[in-house]
Amino acid sequence: MISVTIQYEQSIPHVIPTGRIDAITTSEFDKALQPLLENESFLIIDLSKCDYLSSAGIRTLLITEKKLKAAGGGMFLCSLLPEVFQIVEMAGMLHIFRVIAGVAEARSEIVRLRQLADGSHKWQSGPFSFEFVPVEGKIQPALLWKGQGIAGYNELDYSIGIGSPAEAPDENEQTRGIFISNGRCTGFIPEDTRFSPDFRIPQNPSNAGVFVTRALSFGRNSSGLVRLSEPASISLGELAGGIYPLKQGFTSKDITLMTLIVANFDPDKPTISFSLVVDQELKNALKHSGIEVITESDSIVVNGNELWGARFVLYEIPDSYVDISLSDFLKKVLTIENISGVEKIDSSDLVANPVTWMFISDGLHSASEKRILIDTEDEISFEPHKAFLARRLYTDASRLIVKQIHGGYSAQTFQVTSYDKEGRKLRPTVLKIADRAMISRESDRCNRYANPYILNNSAMVLGTEFFGNIGALRYNFVGIGGEQTKLKWLTYYFNNWTTEQLKPLFDKIFLQILNPWYGQPIQENIYPYRDHDPRSTFFPLLCETAAEELSVSSDEQYFTVHETGQELINPYWFLKYEFNRRRDTGINYLTSVCHGDLNMQNILLDEDMNVYLIDFSETRPRSLISDFARLEAIFMIEHAPMASVEEREEYIRFISRFYDSVSLDNPPENTYNGEHSDKVHRNVSLTLKMREFAYKGVKGLPSHVPYCLALLEWMLPIVCYGGTSTAHKRLSMIVCGLLCQNVIKDD
Repeated sequence: MISVTIQYEQSIPHVIPTGRIDAITTSEFDKALQPLLENESFLIIDLSKCDYLSSAGIRTLLITEKKLKAAGGGMFLCSLLPEVFQIVEMAGMLHIFRVIAGVAEARSEIVRLRQLADGSHKWQSGPFSFEFVPVEGKIQPALLWKGQGIAGYNELDYSIGIGSPAEAPDENEQTRGIFISNGRCTGFIPEDTRFSPDFRIPQNPSNAGVFVTRALSFGRNSSGLVRLSEPASISLGELAGGIYPLKQGFTSKDITLMTLIVANFDPDKPTISFSLVVDQELKNALKHSGIEVITESDSIVVNGNELWGARFVLYEIPDSYVDISLSDFLKKVLTIENISGVEKIDSSDLVANPVTWMFISDGLHSASEKRILIDTEDEISFEPHKAFLARRLYTDASRLIVKQIHGGYSAQTFQVTSYDKEGRKLRPTVLKIADRAMISRESDRCNRYANPYILNNSAMVLGTEFFGNIGALRYNFVGIGGEQTKLKWLTYYFNNWTTEQLKPLFDKIFLQILNPWYGQPIQENIYPYRDHDPRSTFFPLLCETAAEELSVSSDEQYFTVHETGQELINPYWFLKYEFNRRRDTGINYLTSVCHGDLNMQNILLDEDMNVYLIDFSETRPRSLISDFARLEAIFMIEHAPMASVEEREEYIRFISRFYDSVSLDNPPENTYNGEHSDKVHRNVSLTLKMREFAYKGVKGLPSHVPYCLALLEWMLPIVCYGGTSTAHKRLSMIVCGLLCQNVIKDD
């Protein structure tokens, strides 16, 4: 059963159905509404006592809304119970029905809409009669964009300006010209006529941008709607001239600007025009802001004022669309399949039965006041595409202070201090920028392999964004002890602690914190030549780089080490030919989740020696010994003493003996007696610690080939590292040659 109560306040009907509105009761509910629809244009439907709404009830509400709209009004649903709200939401009706929290709010909005409707009036301009309806009645400041880098479509709202599509980190200035945007669809007309006009309709407007040279944004809500009282065709110039006097009715203490969006219903060439009225008041305001003109040479003169903009040329505009809001109207007509082109406007263009949305802007503010402010430290380079990505990731902030932590081979990492809109400091975060594939992998693998297993891990992904082939990732970066926790790279302890202090620290990292990875191995087939080929990850031109840096062709099978007189296999020849030949050679071995790029800049510790990992783009199950080999490459090659000729000769003689064989169960002796004995002792001790971990992890499997190939994966690419000395690059080639000899011996 259902009962329907109708109350009035401020002459607004307030309908209260009690009970279920379903297939049985909907006819009774509809019967109660019919007398109201004959005399009213607005209704409040109070659903606070309705505990069920069927599809039949939704249909009745849709019909009611349609009839009220036809009468110039509408229906407001309020006080929905949670279960009824869920039904309306699931039916996709939230964007059709006006759902408001309470009766008082609904009544207040109806009173406002009635007042706006009462503000409509008519006037004559030449042979044409005009009618103005306030509609949304909104007046807000315009925003001036001047050298603001990349602006998102969602930031621009309704805009007219000079710019170009932002589809790569660097702007293609040849495509720069007039653009018009409604915050969702943007049209471009390049000044260079070799490039044709075009438009963009991204699925997510916040992910698309415009390189803005200068532009004006005039908000999201129009001030009113202008129609011709009688059907007629009128030139765009006459239309703008007839509407311009309305501007005087909106004068304020600040400057007043006018922009027009015109729907032309000419069946042969329907269009939507965006036109900025450039009068003396706007010119003075622009000049005060340091811009002589906003327009190029494409403005048209109307009654002494310039009209500047562009238009979308359409295939059709159904008349019925005009009865909905401007944003919904443009969403329906500005579609990929309905736009045939973009053109500059002309004052002589005839528009048939036009409907014009008028935007009155009260003042002119800088767009930077409405954007997230980004400050940088240490004069770092933070290009427009990086700022664009940062603003999309930090939508909860009003200000960012960006400081570069380090720039790696394939990524840049920044420490970000952010503040909310009230100036409160948000928790510390890290912003990482790299190519799209790396950021996608890192986000996925952090969530899949790190967070479920690793205790005390701080690297929680808070968001990812992409721009072309570039990606950005926002990490939580709060230590386990809270915001005041001081985090230091493992590098700091490596450089400042003794060997005896470092050994228990590495025991903790690998035998406790990372034990969920390495302590739970799985036995399965692996393909080490495929899995450890560095060309398949970061170094596709490794052989070419080696030839350039060390003058060693990858087609030469051997090279000579003059310090020892040894003739070794050229590791870049081995990579080019033997890796390819053995690519599908499998071996039954133990695997685990491995970090994939475990270096001392990816391991951090706080004052309590809690361990934190970052950078998970290469994390995945693979040969268990992979991470240990990565660190051995750092200890034995990257931190080798190679400053003088004598040091280099001493170290190469030592390293040739050290890598004479690579056996996890029979560690080599430290035979180095040079000037840097303490440093080399530390490096060797930690290397043997890595081999000890690896041997325990693979449970004593004897084959040394997987470990040799894992070492090659990280030693071979040292030749590509910027900032690495030629001596260290040559050292890496020598050690890799020794490793290749060990692999060949096993054949």
